[in-house]
Amino acid sequence: MKRAADFIFWLLPLLCFLGCAGSPETIADLYTLPQDATFYLDPVTATTEMVSRERQQAMHEHFLRQFFLPWCRTETSLTRQELVREFSRCRSDPGYGENLRQHTLAWYDTLARNASLETFPNAGFRGITIYPSNLRRQPTSKPHFSSLKADGSAYPFDNFQNSALPANTPVYVAHVSRDQAWFLVESHYAAGWLPARDVVRVDENLMELWQSAGQLAITRDEVPVSDEEGRFLFKANVGAQFPRRNGAGDTCRILVVQADEEHTARLMTAILPAATAVLQPLPLTPRALAEMANQLMNQPYGWGGLYQNRDCSSLHKDLFAPFGIWLPRHSAHQALAGGTVLELGSLNPHDRERMIRQHGIPFLTLIWARGHIMLYLGQHGGQAVVFHTFWGIKTRTIWGREGRKIVGHTAITSLHPGAELSDRDFPGGDLLHRVEGMTVLKSEPQN
Repeated sequence: MKRAADFIFWLLPLLCFLGCAGSPETIADLYTLPQDATFYLDPVTATTEMVSRERQQAMHEHFLRQFFLPWCRTETSLTRQELVREFSRCRSDPGYGENLRQHTLAWYDTLARNASLETFPNAGFRGITIYPSNLRRQPTSKPHFSSLKADGSAYPFDNFQNSALPANTPVYVAHVSRDQAWFLVESHYAAGWLPARDVVRVDENLMELWQSAGQLAITRDEVPVSDEEGRFLFKANVGAQFPRRNGAGDTCRILVVQADEEHTARLMTAILPAATAVLQPLPLTPRALAEMANQLMNQPYGWGGLYQNRDCSSLHKDLFAPFGIWLPRHSAHQALAGGTVLELGSLNPHDRERMIRQHGIPFLTLIWARGHIMLYLGQHGGQAVVFHTFWGIKTRTIWGREGRKIVGHTAITSLHPGAELSDRDFPGGDLLHRVEGMTVLKSEPQN
């Protein structure tokens, strides 16, 4: 008995050590791989345009058609049935709120009454956002977390968060909630509920002026936009765009829409620093893409655009917007959004990476897995290197307890991030094992 007790005495500390070992502050890729996208440029081709001017112009025209699509609508593409199903799905999986308490069915019934779906659609007009805003799956700013587990599957994954919309994004307003506090809208890439205060109605004259002007694309995050008297209006990020006005000196002049005292659209001139915007489309070169990627490096991860941050798909959507290349909102749709698609799921991991290195065009190839998408930058040390934003690496202790090694920001990694972690869940936590295909963004855009 004494020997057994002595064995347990020494075994327990060892198990604790093994369970906690291999958990440095960050994963090795973040300090062994240069976190500078320009490092991976080929000097010979860095400034070579990757598509012809004609091809890029066609892609830009497709981008503008998609961007202004909400203003071309005469009726909603949503149906009452799918909206009712969405409420039913939420009610059957109540989830947890910000107080870590489970939502009640009575709370969902209140949401459903306020949505007033029996009158859907009770609106039908074109509008524009006047502030950066959040598209919600339900008419509430309250969150829905799937669980209270400390394994990285709860916060910040608010299931009610659909996407973030920049200020001055065209929308089609299909429906108004009973209390008139929420608009159900369609944007050019997602639909959902917006706070009514963040949207104003637009008329034909404003829409015509807005669409006929050249578009300036924002090339920096957190750009302050002010009126001509210097009063702050809002901040704009990469992925946003505005009609151009003539600029002078160190400032750039754009058109913006704000609300007047009666909450109707008021067109005005605004200013922002000249170095923070370019005339869209920006010539599509590896260097220009690398420099744009560097503007987004280390930015916090944001599920569905939560806190105006980016998840994996919105990162790439925003990255390519200044170049006039339109991508859908969700990673699964981006994988098939137009380009040469190569399926890799049937290959073993070694052959997958070989195919990526052989056929991927650096800075123009999306690599995708279920629920995740990345941009191929090229090779380093014989490994494929990708640019992406992600929450973390899936882990599993020797007792089978699942967790995450949190990264939580945009980074450059290999396809084996966290390979050095002793508790990495393999193969589930290995990106290469999850990769299903790659898409080269060079072919005709799909309508």
